[in-house]
Amino acid sequence: MRNRNDLFSAQYFNRRHGGHASLTSNGNSGILFRGTGSVRWLVSVCCFTVLFAAQATGQERREPVQIEEAGRFRATGGDEVFNLSESVRLKHGNTVLTSDRVIYDRLNGIVRLFGNVRMNRGSTTLTGDYAEYYEEDQRAIGAGRVRLDDAMDGVVMTGDRMVFTQDPHLAVATGKPNMSWRQNESRVNIEGFRLEYYFTETSSLLKALAKESVIVEDEGEGVTIYCEHAEYFKETDSARFSGDPQLVKRLEGNEGEIIATGKGMTYAFEGRTADVFDSVSVVKGTLEGICDTLRYDSEGEQIDLLGNPVIRSVHSEITGDEIILEMEDGEVARALVTGNARGSYTAEEPEGANRADDGADRVDDQSDDVADQPEGQAGEADQAGQADRSTIEGRSMIVDFEGETVKMITAQGNAVSTYNPSGLDSGPTGHNVVRAKEIVIELDEGEPVKVNADGGVDGSYLNPEDEDGNR
Repeated sequence: MRNRNDLFSAQYFNRRHGGHASLTSNGNSGILFRGTGSVRWLVSVCCFTVLFAAQATGQERREPVQIEEAGRFRATGGDEVFNLSESVRLKHGNTVLTSDRVIYDRLNGIVRLFGNVRMNRGSTTLTGDYAEYYEEDQRAIGAGRVRLDDAMDGVVMTGDRMVFTQDPHLAVATGKPNMSWRQNESRVNIEGFRLEYYFTETSSLLKALAKESVIVEDEGEGVTIYCEHAEYFKETDSARFSGDPQLVKRLEGNEGEIIATGKGMTYAFEGRTADVFDSVSVVKGTLEGICDTLRYDSEGEQIDLLGNPVIRSVHSEITGDEIILEMEDGEVARALVTGNARGSYTAEEPEGANRADDGADRVDDQSDDVADQPEGQAGEADQAGQADRSTIEGRSMIVDFEGETVKMITAQGNAVSTYNPSGLDSGPTGHNVVRAKEIVIELDEGEPVKVNADGGVDGSYLNPEDEDGNR
């Protein structure tokens, strides 16, 4: 039943205008309102007056929001503020807004929506507890459990607060924001303090930007990357990370994880490969590698170390111009070493020796341990450590692992093996030198148990000194 005292009732309108038909609402000068149970076409006289005055003074006319549906409608004539409730539906160009309650400030072009807010624009939907919408630039600001769904790219973005703009077509989320999308058989998630999402039709090559305490997760590959800044590029389907990025690869079963760190990093989602740059470290349990540049191939189960690479385990250290680690069933199966390949090993770490100091010069001082020692002392420790360790060299080398321990070393091309038997005890040093085209050494916790030499074999053996200094 209509209220006869309602300022906007059809009866009151007809009496005021002598029974003439009401003006028809259009997209430029009117408000379309459909109440529950009946359809009524109304024109706000104050809106018409404001629009007419704007046209008369030459001001640019703003497209108003159309009110398509509401259960309750109240308005003030002077400041043109409309209060709508009960299943409110508004439309502005290609944008449709629905909510439990709406306050529409007509003069300032601001729509405030409360409860079950939903905004549809093309293939994009934004929902939240509260939102503000601005007529002038079609900008929306959502708050309270905000969610944005982009059906075109399958992206879902959430946060406590979100700004959604039309030009540029961009969404910015803050307050525990998260963005996710399907990637082949996997799902990619991005978290951070601030997330920016660029829609497909934007001219920028950038797809997403994340800042501060960023976490990027490739669920299907078990890869998680932590950093302070991440950029995702849609054309190359790759991301670039800075701010001390760390990549963690979770291995199946109880095989632990691989951790790679550096100063910069890129990750390709299509091929599941990562490139890590500058002061790089990769760790698998007690096995550690350091280098200048690392390339990790998750699908190919391969880690390529370039630029002064060093591999260290409990009893051994391997160096060369390039080292490739091959993985099998989550374990490091072997290392392929090319160019100036060299390995050193010992059954027990001599007291005072530091393997990190040992390889510091070969990795551009990536370890700070040597720098922290007094001048001269570091060099003495390095020489002592090297003298006590047995070595094997060649143009190339294959290192086989058992778990995270070196099991066998095969040196090829001008191979040389030097074994220091006193390296297992304190006291003077003897050594056993073998030269051949190929030398194979089998190790048991750093102690050689079998040595095979093949091709042009020669060598020498020097006994350790006895207690009187005799050999």
